[in-house]
Amino acid sequence: MRIYTLILICLINIGYSLSIQINNNPTCFYVKSNENHCQLIVNFQVSGMDEDKTEIIIKSENADQLLQKTNGKEGSLKQTLNELGTYFICFRSLNRSYKTVSFDFDLDGDDKEYAQSEQFNQMSKELSRTNRNFQSIYRNQNWITDRENSHKIILENTQNSIYLCGIAKIGVLILITVMQTIFVYKFFKGIDVSSHSSC
Repeated sequence: MRIYTLILICLINIGYSLSIQINNNPTCFYVKSNENHCQLIVNFQVSGMDEDKTEIIIKSENADQLLQKTNGKEGSLKQTLNELGTYFICFRSLNRSYKTVSFDFDLDGDDKEYAQSEQFNQMSKELSRTNRNFQSIYRNQNWITDRENSHKIILENTQNSIYLCGIAKIGVLILITVMQTIFVYKFFKGIDVSSHSSC
């Protein structure tokens, strides 16, 4: 029974874990708060070039900005949602560099769970601790995978740039060689013509 519960918790956590590519335009996700004073926790990590050039905003459906974090490549944002309704989590790149954001969110919040932990029996406490460990493990694996994919794309782009630059250099050298050959040929051909005319 306990194993099935752990598997269910893992599936729920996987469902809340996301990876997105961001640019200068905000990319937003929404969550719905079904109770007052609900704790929202957003864990995130940015992969790619200029990772710290990122902006994260939590705002209400009325576009009221509740929390903003800029120039951070990883961390955790905590915000209390005081009213029922829809709230938005928005990510934006502060420059034009390629970036991938890996994040997950907890709408209930670990803090709320800790506050209620005195009411739990020992098994519930162990299950909660195991759940947090699974969240951390999955989040770290997801971030490592995203970082590797981002670095792979950067390396492929760099390799393509070097390849094109090499082809361009070879083309320029071939062009210079052909032009020099034609120039030398015409030069010596002109000398031969003048020597024949003098005889």
